[in-house]
Amino acid sequence: MVCVAGALSSAAQNVYSINVVGYINLTQTNTFMMVGDQLLDGAGNLVTNIYGTTLPDRTVFYKFIGSGYQTLTWLAGPRQWTPPTAQAMTMLPGEGVIVKKPTAAAQIDMTFVGEVRQGDALANNVVLGYGIYSTIVPQAGGLVSVHNYSPTDRDVIYKWDGAFNAGAGRYVSKTWIAGTGQWVPPPNVEPSVAVGEAFWIKAAAAQTWTRCFRVSGDPCP
Repeated sequence: MVCVAGALSSAAQNVYSINVVGYINLTQTNTFMMVGDQLLDGAGNLVTNIYGTTLPDRTVFYKFIGSGYQTLTWLAGPRQWTPPTAQAMTMLPGEGVIVKKPTAAAQIDMTFVGEVRQGDALANNVVLGYGIYSTIVPQAGGLVSVHNYSPTDRDVIYKWDGAFNAGAGRYVSKTWIAGTGQWVPPPNVEPSVAVGEAFWIKAAAAQTWTRCFRVSGDPCP
């Protein structure tokens, strides 16, 4: 996965703004993959627009909506997305979906293009219980040390290891124990995520997850 960004700047009366446009390359070879698009495409970040019409027949997208999954399937024969009620499925920065390939032989190569979000308090609302999330900006690294996630006691992070057992996959979890200040099971290492990766959080309490990101390199408050 790669993210390359270029800055587009504008100036008026000595007031400057910088819009950073980047892209993320993803290749899916395993049956399942948890995906997040951390770029704003300017059109609502609809899955139908992000993935287009070149997918293998019967590729399925799953979005967790609290009480279950919303599903969206690409049918290559009639070249349509179904069901129509799920065509508004989004993959905004901070959100995530599960993508299921139709066959083991199929490969999905994707390039996401859009604007990188910037600001001093980029917010991602974490709900009580289970939810699928991605980081708001396309930056690899630790959820706490890089992305400023503040875990509550007994929060659990689940990451999908698609390479396990010849692509069958499994979830790998880390639980935060506030009393000891450790992630378990050992070793005591915080979960780290890649660009374009989504993951589960089982949150012990709801919170607003905020972080600062400035392409200029200026320090955050």
